[in-house]
Amino acid sequence: MYTMKRKGYVVCKYVLYAGLLLFLIFPLYWIVTTAFRTDKEIVNSAMALIPRTFTLEHFRAAVVEVDLLKCLKNSLVVTLITVVISLATGLLMAYAFARFSFRGKNFLNMTILFTQFIPAVAYIIPLYLIMSKMKMLNTYPSLWITYLGSAFPVTMVLLVNYIRDVPVSLEEAARIDGCSRFQVMMHITFPLSVPGIVSTSIYVFISIWQEYLIAVSFISNEKLYTVSMALTRFQGPYGTDWGGIMAGALIISIPAIALFLCTRKMFTNNLVGGIKG
Repeated sequence: MYTMKRKGYVVCKYVLYAGLLLFLIFPLYWIVTTAFRTDKEIVNSAMALIPRTFTLEHFRAAVVEVDLLKCLKNSLVVTLITVVISLATGLLMAYAFARFSFRGKNFLNMTILFTQFIPAVAYIIPLYLIMSKMKMLNTYPSLWITYLGSAFPVTMVLLVNYIRDVPVSLEEAARIDGCSRFQVMMHITFPLSVPGIVSTSIYVFISIWQEYLIAVSFISNEKLYTVSMALTRFQGPYGTDWGGIMAGALIISIPAIALFLCTRKMFTNNLVGGIKG
């Protein structure tokens, strides 16, 4: 009796896992297949689960007509600037919170955390007025300065825990050997925090890469469109080019996927090394 119940539990568990896996994979499958279908098949109300046609026209339209490659460059410039600056400042702030005690530390920490609960729509109008007064609309700085305001707190909060995991005894030993505080950070603490730095970089990159509200509020010049704004070009007065949107979505996901694949091995190696240490 117990064996039958055990088998039934295992079967139900794997059925649930299979259902969840299908729920997660099916939207991706639909995006990929729609990108390669012809417009005639897409608008057909009886569109088959398995594509009956194949075309690369949607990808050509995304690259040539929508100029998605130009938008990719714009997003890369803004995103990389944001990631680099937020990491540089976030690491220093995280080290200060993890290693030093100073007056107002808890209050400042709570204030930084509180900013993450404020939705972007609540401060988009004040920011727009500020950027307008400073003549910074339709410029790259208007984007990455705003993105820094949201990326820096997240970066700091995430990195604090990784820095705290680095044994203080290692830093004390380095200080005894004559290293300065800066040398300790650069040669001991930060290298041992590489898994956290990599994962935080990926998180910030993806968050900025897919952002739309701030970009569409500050940018109206089509030459400065980001990838999220570029997809709106597939919407017209006579309908929506769903095949083009799906093809564009696949193209703009390539940098994020490439970033993860390039850093996955380094992230795993450093994580394993940290556990063994």
